[in-house]
Amino acid sequence: MLASYFTGLTLMATLIMPIGMQNAFVLNQGVRKQYHLSVAAFCSLSDAFFMSIGVWGGAQLFSAYPILLYGISILGAGFMLTYGWQCLLRAKKGSSGIDNSKKMKNLKMIMLTCAAFTFLNPHVYIDTIVILGGFAANLSHEEKPMFVVGGISASFLWFFSLALLGQKLAPILAKPLAQRILDTVIGVMMWILALYLLKSVFLEGVI
Repeated sequence: MLASYFTGLTLMATLIMPIGMQNAFVLNQGVRKQYHLSVAAFCSLSDAFFMSIGVWGGAQLFSAYPILLYGISILGAGFMLTYGWQCLLRAKKGSSGIDNSKKMKNLKMIMLTCAAFTFLNPHVYIDTIVILGGFAANLSHEEKPMFVVGGISASFLWFFSLALLGQKLAPILAKPLAQRILDTVIGVMMWILALYLLKSVFLEGVI
């Protein structure tokens, strides 16, 4: 059972640790100290939800209806292009500075943006449902619960560490110039990821 736990933890860690749009958003919210722990919790709970679906048979859904993944990819690419443009525009205008007096007003928008980064990110479904679900198909019924617990543990450890790291780096990265640079990097990264998704869908036919 313990082996199943560490297998789930290790496999999930290797899938979620590479820098992506969700990780960049969590880190930036940590720098801004704007509900970063709530954002981390949302991402972790979402992973727990999707991983549970994948381990108990959800991978078959995308196998039967691949159009679902294509649709999510197109919507996600559109969202990333929009979000990336907003980051680049904010950096260009010099309005990247952090105003925590508006934090309460931003709560709803922050959580909606986090939801978009989560549910419109096809790699979330590929990682948690397709890959982890496919791996779990080889496990016994007794091993699956601990495998899921291990994956969930990795997700919580990673996202909360990322949020707290951003908070720790806030004295440096929260300065207006640093935020302009960070917004530029995130904006460019969003556009690259969006173009990659569109290329995968329209030119290669795969994600």
